[in-house]
Amino acid sequence: MDTLEVIEQTSEYVDVKHPVIVINGNPLDIYLDQYYPDHHFLGLVPTVTEWISFKEELDLLLTRYYSEQENAILPILMCPDDTNLMCTVIVAEVTKNDKEVIWSKIGMDMSELGIPFNYELIGTTVNWLDLIPELRFDKKIYFEALKEIYKPKDELR
Repeated sequence: MDTLEVIEQTSEYVDVKHPVIVINGNPLDIYLDQYYPDHHFLGLVPTVTEWISFKEELDLLLTRYYSEQENAILPILMCPDDTNLMCTVIVAEVTKNDKEVIWSKIGMDMSELGIPFNYELIGTTVNWLDLIPELRFDKKIYFEALKEIYKPKDELR
């Protein structure tokens, strides 16, 4: 089973401590960079709901994270410059069962959102990063760790 935790630390382009997803001992942006060093993943930050300005983006993140469906495409990293889902977005294909949450695939979202933006289209076109192995997490630990990233609306400042 893979390990997942969220720690507070700075990152490549954010000088203040913030939540960082750590997979098997490595911050997620560094983890991805180890497989794809030419893709400029260093410095991407988690899709922290407290940083999201647009209601539609927040709704999408929370709906997908808390979904009762067995499968969902969940945005997990975003560009630190804009902290929204219109720039670089990394997604995971998430599968849940009774004991595990599985990130079957991780990729760069390439979806055309149109104008006005239709955020529900996120995950419809993805450049899957085939070198990244499937990641399996204990379901209880997964939701406990990521509660700092995907805070419900009533817990946002």
